[in-house]
Amino acid sequence: MAYTRVRRELEPQWVSWFCAKRWPKAIVKFRCPLGPIPEEVKKAHGETAALKIYRPWRPEVDALVIEPGAVTLVEAKIQKFMDGLSKLPIYKSLIPSTPELREWKHLPVLMVLLISERVDWVSAAALQLDVHVVTDAPQFILDVWKERDKYWTKEEVERRQQRKAKLQELGYT
Repeated sequence: MAYTRVRRELEPQWVSWFCAKRWPKAIVKFRCPLGPIPEEVKKAHGETAALKIYRPWRPEVDALVIEPGAVTLVEAKIQKFMDGLSKLPIYKSLIPSTPELREWKHLPVLMVLLISERVDWVSAAALQLDVHVVTDAPQFILDVWKERDKYWTKEEVERRQQRKAKLQELGYT
């Protein structure tokens, strides 16, 4: 199977834009791994090497912001809001066991879900989870948000069918 479209990595750009705007002087760790490293991995390789070896198996929060009075977890979602809402409390629970965050584990942990437009059910659920919902997005994110409404229009269905036919003609399927 051949791939014909490069995956767009928009959320990391968005999170970077948001953090620079909201916390220009704070320590910000992007794609920060969370959770403990198994003792047997640390014993076998030492803690520094174990952090690198075990990184692929650890969850990552989009951004972790460290300020003098708090640590803030930021998760951005263009469309899959449930993923962000469900991940943040788990990420928060992993802060105390994260070796790279020993220095800050005593600080209160705040959770921020970054979305592009207000969604009522997200706001209601977030209140129950103690997640602060922020609606702030640059134009390139708003454009993606609007694309989803076009997906099932007659024109977009036809465009996808034409694209698929062309890819088949070229031998990509």
